[in-house]
Amino acid sequence: MQSDKLKGYFCGAISGASYGLIPLFSLPVMRQGVDFNSLLLYRYLLAALALAVIMMVRGHLKSLALRRDEIPFVLVLGLLYAFSSVFMFRAFDYMATGLVSTMYFVYPVFTALIMATVYGEKMSWGRILSLLMTIGGVGLLYVSDGNDRMSLMGVGLTFATALVYAIYIVITNQSRMRHASGSKVAFWSLVVGSVLFFARTGFGENLQAIPSFEGWCLVLLLAFVPTVVSCTSLVLSIRYVGSTITSILGAMEPVTAVLCGTLVFGEAMSLRIFVGIMVIISGVMVLVASDQMVAIRRAKSRKKGIS
Repeated sequence: MQSDKLKGYFCGAISGASYGLIPLFSLPVMRQGVDFNSLLLYRYLLAALALAVIMMVRGHLKSLALRRDEIPFVLVLGLLYAFSSVFMFRAFDYMATGLVSTMYFVYPVFTALIMATVYGEKMSWGRILSLLMTIGGVGLLYVSDGNDRMSLMGVGLTFATALVYAIYIVITNQSRMRHASGSKVAFWSLVVGSVLFFARTGFGENLQAIPSFEGWCLVLLLAFVPTVVSCTSLVLSIRYVGSTITSILGAMEPVTAVLCGTLVFGEAMSLRIFVGIMVIISGVMVLVASDQMVAIRRAKSRKKGIS
């Protein structure tokens, strides 16, 4: 049981960290003239193919087969995951990437609210403190210099992204897909997304070609790291530690984005950014520690009840 919890924390952190690489791989390709519908089709389709190949090599291809009663849930999850991408990329047209990435992190709040109001999940003080710390840390990572434009449309699209992603996490946790493998949920979410983006490119008529070898390398990385790795890790984390904790662990996403800016693009690491990263990491540690304490208290209570 404890090992499953540790797997959940690890997978949640990996999911958030890998998802934070989306701007790193996608924005340079879009600057080469590729529109976001074409880019997302390549991303989802290549990711689905990669996942199928991985499962075939491992001899588990049959595990991807769907039961009839799973089809409605897969369709909903696939559409939610795809539209979270659509809304985010549209938000990039209206506001700076850093501002969108920061505001997007409101999705753990949406997740916690849905779980509390719809499913009656209680929020411990440890989870509340962790949530406040991680949100505060994310806020420190991005402080506008006054030149970034705020847009009502951009804010609306960013909040829509966060809400749709939160609903995806909750449904994955609360539906019959909770017991499906992470690869199975990820694969069919990507397949449904591929169909959607194929339709959005005019069923291929408006699909734009990737113009360079560098662009193809970035698209392949986009398909594998922040898609295959992130999506499968997300489902596993939800299974082991639940929706709320998984969403809070997503705080690793903006940390990854900031570290990429520093290490890859040579952006300055200010004291404010360093403190923000430390606050986020501390918030995650508080979450793990408090959750373990709650589990220990519950175990002791069960032992007393038996005795």
